[in-house]
Amino acid sequence: MTAEKIQDLQRPIGDAEWQVRTELAALYRLCVHFGWTDLTATHISARIPGDDNAYLLNCYDLLFDEISASTLMRVGFDGTHSEPDRTLNEAGHLIHSAVLQARPDISFVMHTHTRAGIAVSAMPGGLRPLSQHSGFVLGTLCTHPYQDITEAEDECEALAADLGDCYAMLMENHGLLTVGRTAAEVFIYHYFLEMSCKIQVDILGGTQSPIEIPPAAMKDLEDYSKPERGPHGDREWKALIRMLDRKDPSYRE
Repeated sequence: MTAEKIQDLQRPIGDAEWQVRTELAALYRLCVHFGWTDLTATHISARIPGDDNAYLLNCYDLLFDEISASTLMRVGFDGTHSEPDRTLNEAGHLIHSAVLQARPDISFVMHTHTRAGIAVSAMPGGLRPLSQHSGFVLGTLCTHPYQDITEAEDECEALAADLGDCYAMLMENHGLLTVGRTAAEVFIYHYFLEMSCKIQVDILGGTQSPIEIPPAAMKDLEDYSKPERGPHGDREWKALIRMLDRKDPSYRE
């Protein structure tokens, strides 16, 4: 059983917004499937088609396996929302509103606190060219130093500036952030970034002198996955949606 629907659904919801809601809910369920959750913390957002003043975000009081299309909260870029009985993740709002407003070219933002992601974000030098997976993200990866976004007055501007035109970020001592023009793209960048971090942690647990992929070979990997050749992930996304529909289609409700 999914959580109670939000009151905001009493307003008219067009087909385009419902499609985005369904895709965003699918991203939350995929986080559950791949083990990327942190209780009710972390967050994924999406633009609302035709609405320049608000975006969609999860309610802070829901676990990710409870989230469906009808439980997502419409949040104004000014932080207002129409759900007085639900909790807004203030840090999540600050992160997502900053990124979505700074990057009109993207429609989805994904942020996680996984063990491997935090571990690599705290390593000197960050992500290293140790796997094919890392080649998918290193060409569009940036870093951002840790600050408490709810306390540091310049954090939203600094986060957006450090992201620049990249599609993936190591938030130092904090976790991972990816963006995408589509739900498929934000997922695929996050998947490869997370896998790269897991592989790096495994390798460095066995040796401090790993073999790195040579720069020429790494360039070929980066060229294949650079954003200009996207949006990426459509093939995998269709298969992932089929999996979710077999497993538990309630994300569509």
